[in-house]
Amino acid sequence: MKKKAFFLSSKVLPLILLTLLLLSFLITSGCYPISNLFFGASGSIEVTTYPFGAKIFLNGNDTGHITPYTILNLPKGTYEIKLVFGEISYIETVIVYANNTTTLYKDLLPRLSKILVSPTSMDLEVGESQKVDSIIAYYINSGSVSLSLSECSYSSNSINATVNSSGTITGISKGSATITVSYTDVEITKTATIDVTVSSAAPPPVVNPITYRALLVGVGDYENYPPAPDGDLNAPPYDVERMYYVLDQCQFGSSNTVLSIINDELIDLEATKTAILQGITSTFSGADENDISFFYFSGHGTYGEGFSTSYICPTDYDNTVNFAISVDELESALSSIPGTKVVILDSCFSGGFIGKGGKEKIISKENLTSFNDEIINVFSQAQSKGLLITNQYKVLTASHYDQPSYEIPDPLHWKDGNPFAIFTAAFCNGCGYDDGLYYADSNLDTKITLDEIYEHIRDFIIYLFDFNQNVQVFPENSDFTIIEH
Repeated sequence: MKKKAFFLSSKVLPLILLTLLLLSFLITSGCYPISNLFFGASGSIEVTTYPFGAKIFLNGNDTGHITPYTILNLPKGTYEIKLVFGEISYIETVIVYANNTTTLYKDLLPRLSKILVSPTSMDLEVGESQKVDSIIAYYINSGSVSLSLSECSYSSNSINATVNSSGTITGISKGSATITVSYTDVEITKTATIDVTVSSAAPPPVVNPITYRALLVGVGDYENYPPAPDGDLNAPPYDVERMYYVLDQCQFGSSNTVLSIINDELIDLEATKTAILQGITSTFSGADENDISFFYFSGHGTYGEGFSTSYICPTDYDNTVNFAISVDELESALSSIPGTKVVILDSCFSGGFIGKGGKEKIISKENLTSFNDEIINVFSQAQSKGLLITNQYKVLTASHYDQPSYEIPDPLHWKDGNPFAIFTAAFCNGCGYDDGLYYADSNLDTKITLDEIYEHIRDFIIYLFDFNQNVQVFPENSDFTIIEH
């Protein structure tokens, strides 16, 4: 059987050859993607990230490329782009249009936008320093974070002010300066500034030195104390001598300041009511708010009806309040003296001068029924008129308001061989009188505070004498230095 032969007609063959020639030209020239011939016009996706270097996945398949990169020759349609940067991943759906490039950009890490520093200005004196308060970094679409000062760097544009690596700015000379604060996160650096004005240093304030003065009163001889002469006391003149010795040894502060005045002339018959009150005025004249004034009394004490008011008894005390010094009178005389008053009372019922009872609590209103109306009103409002309990007073008393205090005529004092009152003996024992050792200085810092001497006297009386006599103190737990050696 003969096979049929197929021949292209002379009209068809040239058309086919022309088509193949055109395709070959388009392919080799690169002017038009071949995919367009089969799928229509195509587009592309330009993928960029911050930072660069993220892996690019197209519809779940790794392209093998990292950002920045443009994926070409994509038929129009919808595509899923996944970006992976370390442990961070991001997926977004994009649409590709014919003959267009779709742009995809993503911040994969927080991008620093700005920093704000506080304060933005400072006024310093020469030699004065101030630290930057705070620095806050703000991120694009990621909120803010407080920076530590050590994370930033600092510079000054002027010799008028310097700044160290800890953010402390110091005025050097009169003038102005701009402090620049810089912070870098990845490769982005942002800055903020502080305007500094430096003025001449103000002259230091003139502070008057502290002056220490003391008035020591000891009444053993009583002119009219019934029944005379049994009302006389043996210890007060010797107690004054011991207190004089203790105070005379004091050296206060770094300059070792000593007491400028120690007035011990009011002894026995010299110590009348008038003389004591005038002695307060004269001894402490010239005192200012910085000064410290000691008032010490050793002698009889008494009280009004129902322990309503406490009194100390001068030599002319005649068993009437006319010749006694009440808590109100003593407070009035001492409060006219500026500065701090250290009051030490070695007398019976002396706790009433600070409203103290045996358990070291302010006495109740019921125990004050005989106070005059003004004192009751003031006390009930927790004020201090008539009592030595304002912040200008540091007070030690030998006993509480309804309790006697004792002197020891026999045996005689172990150091000087004279009669003594146990409260004053305990005080002096703690302050170096007996053997030069300061037993009350419990922390050995050469300073004896009000609280330290109170605890020493309390324990001294309890363990050595076992008397029913309770020392009182105001204020409690005070670290005020009463003796320094």
